[in-house]
Amino acid sequence: MAEKLVLIERTGKIAYLTLNRPEKLNALSQELFEDLDAALDEVEADDEISVVIIRGKGRAFSVGYDVGKPTDKTVTEDRDMLEAFTLRWLRIWDFPKPIIAQVQGYALAGGTQLLACCDIVVTDKDATFGFPSLPLGGGFVGMYWGWHIGVQRAKMLDLTAGSRISGKEATDYGFAAKCFDGDRLEEETLKIARGIAKTPLDILKLKKKAHNRVMEAQGFRNTLMFGPEQDAIIHTADGIKLVREKINELGLKGAIEWFNNQEV
Repeated sequence: MAEKLVLIERTGKIAYLTLNRPEKLNALSQELFEDLDAALDEVEADDEISVVIIRGKGRAFSVGYDVGKPTDKTVTEDRDMLEAFTLRWLRIWDFPKPIIAQVQGYALAGGTQLLACCDIVVTDKDATFGFPSLPLGGGFVGMYWGWHIGVQRAKMLDLTAGSRISGKEATDYGFAAKCFDGDRLEEETLKIARGIAKTPLDILKLKKKAHNRVMEAQGFRNTLMFGPEQDAIIHTADGIKLVREKINELGLKGAIEWFNNQEV
């Protein structure tokens, strides 16, 4: 039997969910999503667990969606696929127990959408956060960032394909709550989780919901649900078609090199 793509470990009232696709830098595949759904179901049903820590195995938290060759989809099919991604991230947002993300290595593109829906992000100060290396969407990732770091910074990063910031910068911007030297990251994240887990679970659930409702009153959920329509429309733009043609012609790495070498 193949090893699960999301591993579950328990220590006291804390459950670790480890993204387990290190050879692909924990790129988000359909199979990984399915295992994540099952893992969330399991720890939600376990009344002995009060806090969840999500982390990545190997050199990355997650480099985002598993990018294969572009496929032909109708606008409606594309929109429905993107909505399925959004609903998965909102499952993290709505999860009744606090979720802490522990970030090392790379956290890019769709991986940052997962982070933006966690309750607390704790990172290695030298981790790398960033956006897709090619302009293939219309703000689907970036709109998650604006709630945490402000619109101007979100625009600056999102409008610049391939933009990157360190874990220290992500913390300074407000995308992460704490940053530590890499050799202290696991210890310090667990310390935060244990501090939270001392509070009775029923109180934690109510407190989390209260904080989420503040952001939802400001439009967080409705904004995220607008993303699939926005992205599906822009996927029909001439600029997107050009970039996809370059991917088909040159491969992903070649297309990124072509894009970066453009003169403007």
